[in-house]
Amino acid sequence: MMDDFKEWLISKLKPLEIDESVFGEYIIGILEDNDNENEKVESLEGILPEMSELIKEIVLKWNDFNVDVNKKTEQSDSKEIDIVKDMADILEKKLATSAAVKTYTDDEKRIREQILQIYSQTDVPEHDEDCLDACDDGDAGLEKNTNFLDVQLAQKARREAAKAESLKKKEKDKEDREKQKQLREQKKEKRKTVKQERRK
Repeated sequence: MMDDFKEWLISKLKPLEIDESVFGEYIIGILEDNDNENEKVESLEGILPEMSELIKEIVLKWNDFNVDVNKKTEQSDSKEIDIVKDMADILEKKLATSAAVKTYTDDEKRIREQILQIYSQTDVPEHDEDCLDACDDGDAGLEKNTNFLDVQLAQKARREAAKAESLKKKEKDKEDREKQKQLREQKKEKRKTVKQERRK
């Protein structure tokens, strides 16, 4: 759209032998910066004296251009709002279907109860003392899930290794600083002795 306005402006300035590359950009800058129409006209009269008809035409065309741009912006904003509404509707429908509580028929309830009774009647095998110590809270016959504990131990080991490495690095840095300090001192001493020898 801005290109359309620039082309139109150039077509108006060329026949008047006005340098459109300089004045075109300057005119557009004035039109963009000023909100008040009177200020636009006054500023344009400063650079295009005695061309009031052309100035009026430029300001009218600029206003038309801005109206078109604003309409397109509003249309694209309304399209974005529609898309957001559509997405919200889809999510609501999806949540409604996934959150629906399953209702059981009488037969399904009866079968479910029978299965639960069968499994609740199974005997738990006897275990020796070692197994009972290893199994917590009557989890006899089941292995304890140690994933969480394993992850925590691994993270702790990583943290401790990083801490040890950090301490090593700090010690090495400290030693390096000491060595550098000693080297600087030695160089100073050497310079002093060289200066003293030169003086003699």
